[in-house]
Amino acid sequence: MSRPRYITVLDEIGMKKSMPVDERQFEWRVNPALDEAPVVFLGLGPEPDKLPKMFDLPHDETIYFLETDEMIRQVDNWESLLPNNFERISPEEFTRESAPNTHVVRYLPSQRVFPSFFGPLTARLTLGSTKLHRSKKTVWLPFSRDDLLGRELANAFKASGYQVYSLDHEVLGKHPGNAIPEMLANYGVPDLFFSINFKGLDHFGLGAHILREAGTKVAVWMVDNPFNLMPAVKSEYWKTIRLYVTDHTFIGPLLTAGARSVTHLPLAASPELMKNGNLPDFANDLEDKLVFVGRSEFPKKNAFFAGLTPEEQLLDDAVHMLERGARPHFHWWQEHINAQLWPGNEVRKVGVGAEVAGYTWKERCLSAAGAEAIIFGDEQWGRIESIRADTRPLLDYYGQLPAVYRAASVNMNATGMQLPAGLTQRHFDVWAAGGFLITDANPGLKIFPDELTEPVIFKTPSDILPLFERYKNESAEKTELREAWQQHILAEHTYDNRVKMVLKTMGLE
Repeated sequence: MSRPRYITVLDEIGMKKSMPVDERQFEWRVNPALDEAPVVFLGLGPEPDKLPKMFDLPHDETIYFLETDEMIRQVDNWESLLPNNFERISPEEFTRESAPNTHVVRYLPSQRVFPSFFGPLTARLTLGSTKLHRSKKTVWLPFSRDDLLGRELANAFKASGYQVYSLDHEVLGKHPGNAIPEMLANYGVPDLFFSINFKGLDHFGLGAHILREAGTKVAVWMVDNPFNLMPAVKSEYWKTIRLYVTDHTFIGPLLTAGARSVTHLPLAASPELMKNGNLPDFANDLEDKLVFVGRSEFPKKNAFFAGLTPEEQLLDDAVHMLERGARPHFHWWQEHINAQLWPGNEVRKVGVGAEVAGYTWKERCLSAAGAEAIIFGDEQWGRIESIRADTRPLLDYYGQLPAVYRAASVNMNATGMQLPAGLTQRHFDVWAAGGFLITDANPGLKIFPDELTEPVIFKTPSDILPLFERYKNESAEKTELREAWQQHILAEHTYDNRVKMVLKTMGLE
């Protein structure tokens, strides 16, 4: 038995989608309190002539509908298929006040094919005329229990006088049409919904539309490479919300891709969380050691880049660049591959090259660190023959890491290539904890004064051991540098500073 052939259209991001037309594709929201009320269709689909018979609609009453110009343009003779008693209305006529006084029918495929058009309409329908109270000076932070930055941001917003609700991002993202209105009713309308890496927001942007319809400002802080996050975004709603990036080199590409507002917001330190911590038993011998803390790869990396490997010649060129201290980062790979950054998954061809180059760079650095180095990370580091460092278990971020940073003679940082100028938490946490850091020459270090960065930078792996020897033992230079770094971080690069920037740029000072 052959499958039925459906009319196809290109969705708002240029992907081909089937548009089936049967009763199951329509959701009726009948208001039982109204005996007689107009019927309003949110989308008719590609075959509007079938609807009167399908739903036994009256021929002598006006049936109102909203439809996208794109649907009308893409379906041959669509307007000739429209029944005579069907009348098109504008989005401005379908308001939160008018929606409860109608029987509404949603054509479900259109909700995902043209979400930027139908999302705001569904938001008005979902919220209806329910009166929501404003929860002044309130922010919603969608996180999971194990997420870093949750405690840091919550503390910083509280320090700025805001009440914080840390919400389950999975519930919000999977069921925005139910979860968000319920939370708005229970907690009130917040001033700000602040998402990390789109957590708490569904792929099609309905949650963002509901929040904005309620009067909440929505922002996304893309802590990781924005274009590695973007394949999951299936509509253009992201272009209309305020975006923050930890790496300023992505501002231009995002604006080119259609973003309206992008702000540089680097990572930072949370002093109250870095001043404590206890050394575990496996970290009581660090006083003369070079310490590196970090995983060999991000979680689920193999699944993310499944079936992809860098082009051999480009990878050879990238390795030669590493040997002379150059950085074959994400933008370098994009220049050579010229992939479509969004929409779709083509960008992963760029990302896999940057990922392998970054892994190779860290491997070279850790190999050059020699036998005096200690790695707190996963077991993969210990399987690499060239790495002679002692590999030890991962550390608890809040309970153990600050103490390790302080106890180490010198901490080492090596940044990956996904973020060309993106800094890591080590650039802030080590100094805030009272430790000492040497780091590779990442362009993102320009946010710090040259007199602080230049003494602690290595450009090639061969620079690492001489730099370690320079600071291995306590000296006046080392003490002065550590104190200057700590004072600078605590004054200008804390999450309190970052939250103040967010509030200012969001107009919520």
